[in-house]
Amino acid sequence: MLLKDTTLAHFWAKVDKDGPLPSYLPLLGRCWLWTGARLPNHYGAFGFKGVSSLAHRISFMLHKGTIPQGYEIDHLCRVRYCVNPA
Repeated sequence: MLLKDTTLAHFWAKVDKDGPLPSYLPLLGRCWLWTGARLPNHYGAFGFKGVSSLAHRISFMLHKGTIPQGYEIDHLCRVRYCVNPA
């Protein structure tokens, strides 16, 4: 995923990396909470090129590359607006 520096800055400005530490799975590290817009189901939404995308999917792609077809990105921390790729 290729994003301009200004778009990346806009994305990261909406991330709080000091979220809670999942007590049942601390190896995940702290949640990175999405502070921008959220959908009614609590997933983070980020507008890019006129299209709204799920913030956790953008974070995953920025850190790990393309999401393989059929691959489901799971919030192991159980916080739907967390964008930590772990």
